[in-house]
Amino acid sequence: MDFRRVEGIFFIVFLFLNMFLYYIYQEGRDTQDYISTGSISENLEERLKADHIEVPDNLSKVKKEGYYLSAEEDELVDDAREQLKDQSWQVNNHQLTSQVLVQPDTIVRKSKDMESVNQFIRGSSNVLYGKDYVLNKEETIPFKNYIYNQTYEGIPFYDETSQLSIVISQEKSESNQITSYKQTHISRIEPLREVQSVISERDAIISLYTNNRIQSGDKVKWLHLGYTRIFTVRGKNVYIPAWFVSVESSKNVTQTERINAFTNAIISSSVSEVINK
Repeated sequence: MDFRRVEGIFFIVFLFLNMFLYYIYQEGRDTQDYISTGSISENLEERLKADHIEVPDNLSKVKKEGYYLSAEEDELVDDAREQLKDQSWQVNNHQLTSQVLVQPDTIVRKSKDMESVNQFIRGSSNVLYGKDYVLNKEETIPFKNYIYNQTYEGIPFYDETSQLSIVISQEKSESNQITSYKQTHISRIEPLREVQSVISERDAIISLYTNNRIQSGDKVKWLHLGYTRIFTVRGKNVYIPAWFVSVESSKNVTQTERINAFTNAIISSSVSEVINK
């Protein structure tokens, strides 16, 4: 028999054997993971209590819906030149930074701080696209820094590409002043696929627990569903829904974890840029 033919037959048999063994391995691992995760899901609260991990009460099992989205970052320069008044601004890398002059609508009264700030950002000569933003209560520091985010069908973008940050002067008086703000904005937001279901907030906690991202003595301060950017291609950003979970360690160090709400995988901090040559 021709040696090359025999060699080819052995190679094909070896290849299929490896594929079969890999399939068996994957099936066994998936089954093991399912059993492990299922076991944790059944007695999650007991495990967390035993490990002295604090989480919000009554973690929801409701599975919401979300999209793969694409959007473009706005340059802001032309609109700022046409609309903004009584402020000195500049735009760098799609971010507008503004120093605000003293005006009646920049005064923030301590008794009505939210009303004052909201009124300011709704003014078209104060902030571009102000009506596109909603308050981010978790990131806001009252009387110091108010954070707003854009949304899509009720789910916010927790991302630096679609954020408004209002800075308040620190004065010991009945009223302070809006002194500056930074703004990014996205438009042409479009779904890339049909709507899909996402994991529940309880599933997100299970994912963090099984991946050792929350450990003994930790405290989950809050968790919210929001869109996060995963990569950029041809000038367009791609976003997916993710669970944002604020975790405070036993050493009083707080960090925000992100879980892919489609795949239940932990998201790294990096954002990839795809360059088409």
